[in-house]
Parts: sequence; C-alpha cells; structure tokens
Amino acid sequence: MDGSEMRARRKALGIKSQADFARRLGLSRDHVGRMERGDDPILPRTAAAVRSLKPEALNQKPTTKDPVERIVEQALIDAGIRYVTDQGGGTESRLDFRLIDYNIELEVKRFYTARAVEQVARAPNVILIQGERAARFFAAAIRSGDFFALMKDD
Repeated sequence: MDGSEMRARRKALGIKSQADFARRLGLSRDHVGRMERGDDPILPRTAAAVRSLKPEALNQKPTTKDPVERIVEQALIDAGIRYVTDQGGGTESRLDFRLIDYNIELEVKRFYTARAVEQVARAPNVILIQGERAARFFAAAIRSGDFFALMKDD
C-alpha cells in the first residue's frame, strides 16, 4: 500500500480528516499525514489495519418490498453505500438501485425475464443480479468492504 491508496481508502470510507482516520487506526495525525504524503513507509500491519476498516452503516431502513431486492438493499445499508431506488421515480433509468458515489445502477431479478435486456440497456453502467443466490453472493461481497478499487466520480 502506498500513500495515495491510503488516502483513497480514507476518503472512500467517508473519513474527511486525517485526525479521525488516525484515531480509528490508533496512530497520530502527523504520522498518517506523513504516510499519505509518502514521507513515512506504511508498514504491513498498518496496511492491514487500513484494509480492515469498514464504512459506517447508513442510518436507514430498507424500503423495497421484493425479498431479493431487500437482500441487496440491506447489504448496501450495512456497507454504508449511498443509493437511491426506483421507488417513486428515484432513478432516472427506472432500474432498481443507483449507487450515488459510483455511478453504477443495479437491476435485481428473482428469475430471468425477457424484459431484463431492455432494462439494462437504459444505463451505461449496470450490474444485473439474477437469482437469490447471486443476490446473497453480491451482498456478501459488498459487506466485505473491499470495493475501494472502484473509482468514485470526480
């Protein structure tokens, strides 16, 4: 891990200040600043501690009625990933979820439908999750917190 990755992970976690980040890691703010600038090396144990940090869960409850969509929605809440749903016109594409910070849309299906092809064509960056097992796999991957390689929109 280098300083730019450390900074990117801090920002992806929603931690604005180096002081707050340092507190969560048990380090000094000055040391975190030096590591982010590349002035101090990032030891393997520090890199492991940074990678183990997870975003704070969102302070909200699931609103979707479909049980497979609810699996995905609860994982997004648990992982602290901000989103909007298609309920009430929340997504322009009318897909099930839009991940606000990642410009990715999700369409969740219990079973295959011919309509799915038309639906995923509505947006340029879509993940189609089809089936309850796939939804549970996706939810576990999201909850792992290791999705920081995805670039947030600038």
